Amino acid sequence: MTKNSSEPTPPSSEETADDLRQVAGGASLAFVGRLGALIEALSVVVFTWAYGAETFGLFAVLWSYVKVSTALSDAAMTTALQRFVPRVAKKDEASVAGFALKLSFLLACAFAGLGTYYAPAISQFINVGAEDQVHLTNVIRIYVWVLPFWTIVEVGTAAIRARRKFGPEIRVRIFYEQGLRLVAAVAFFYFGLNTYGLFLAHLLSVVLAAILALRLVALHYDMSDVLRAKFTGRIAKDMAKYGFTVMPSNLIKKLFSEFPVMLLNFMLPGAAGAAAGGYYAIARKLASALQVVRLAFEYVMAPLAAEKDGKGDKHRLQHMYSFATRMSLCLALPFGAALYLARADILSALEPGFQAAAAAIAILVAGRVLEAASGPSQSIVEMLGHRLLPPVNGLIGLTVFIYLGWMLIPVHGVTGAAIAAAIGLNITAYLAFAQTALIFKLWPYTSETLKPAFVSLISATVLVSLAEIGPRFPAPTGLITAIFGLIVALLALVRYGLKAEDAAALGKPGRWLSRVTK
Repeated sequence: MTKNSSEPTPPSSEETADDLRQVAGGASLAFVGRLGALIEALSVVVFTWAYGAETFGLFAVLWSYVKVSTALSDAAMTTALQRFVPRVAKKDEASVAGFALKLSFLLACAFAGLGTYYAPAISQFINVGAEDQVHLTNVIRIYVWVLPFWTIVEVGTAAIRARRKFGPEIRVRIFYEQGLRLVAAVAFFYFGLNTYGLFLAHLLSVVLAAILALRLVALHYDMSDVLRAKFTGRIAKDMAKYGFTVMPSNLIKKLFSEFPVMLLNFMLPGAAGAAAGGYYAIARKLASALQVVRLAFEYVMAPLAAEKDGKGDKHRLQHMYSFATRMSLCLALPFGAALYLARADILSALEPGFQAAAAAIAILVAGRVLEAASGPSQSIVEMLGHRLLPPVNGLIGLTVFIYLGWMLIPVHGVTGAAIAAAIGLNITAYLAFAQTALIFKLWPYTSETLKPAFVSLISATVLVSLAEIGPRFPAPTGLITAIFGLIVALLALVRYGLKAEDAAALGKPGRWLSRVTK
């Protein structure tokens, strides 16, 4: 329950409009930042043609191990920052950020050191093709050092988001980290680094991104106070206690995303395991383009929920939650349908073997659309609820996923992994959705959802129908149609679906499209 149980005064129309602008504005910037998934998906085309399915599969598997390890090494400081920065005194904000950065970086270095030492043993659990097998131990020893620098990127950009600055990380995550990775990978391949090129390119790009993330921290916090942050004291004790308690929940989130790749590689022998990991990684990357819709609102709602709860503004939190959930669902429907329509053309740009990911893409996209309908409920539970709720929710969903994966992967391969992941993800999401309603008395769906959801559902139905019964033209006709259809669907949503208040929150384009005047 929120800390202030008394009923506050309902917000004024001006306060409501300001709240919606904060959510929409922050989400739009976070959305653009998360669109790095699209750039990464396009980069994959280059990587697979240059390095082959097996080497790319090895890269996908090791990158999954790094991201899962980050969920341990960051000690949930990415989440703790969203909770503590909005609540502490302004003079203590730099100490919060400094403690988070120091603790997570030291833990990550310890993990990287262990990975370097135990690289020969780790290599025994990873299936690769014969050409990559002889280099595997050395690749692990090099690539494991992505971990501390990626931890800096994750925690540093989280510190910026905690100040409700949702745009600065875009340059770091997209234009530098992913852009440099693509350029460097092509250059290393040109110079004949057939196995090592992808891994060296990623290490180089993440080091640069970490430096730039620290520069962002210095722009938004007093860097001298960040560097002087202590490992003792009440703030450090509270953050460590909260972080290590929430860490299992963050680990489970990472496992939902990365464990299918790891499980496929482990369960399928040799080159087949490496290739299957790559196929699923492609499917996940394409579906993650849809995930940016929900995550954009999750990122924004986390610090805002902590702030509103700290002030006892339950009415305003309810209004923001309803708006975020409404927009999440109404954007996800046409976006998911467009991805479904475009998937065949996208896969046609890859090696023929990647057609095995087609069914997995459809399943993961459907799962992400359903998950988007739960809104940012998981962020609200993390910020307001008992610290054990998120890990319990995640553990239940993960258990279901592992059980289904163990049963389905030997028979259905990549498709089986996608089914298991989609079901497990939604069990976790809707447990949080139910808790938000039952514990915090926050319910996002009202009559205001019906009209925009209906408009989005019509658009999504048209796009899916084109994919199923429409004429079959050569690539990239489907991709072009999907992009054009998505644009039309979004225009229709704003013009005919959203009420004036929601459209106005989107800024000048929303007001113009809906014919709303100031």
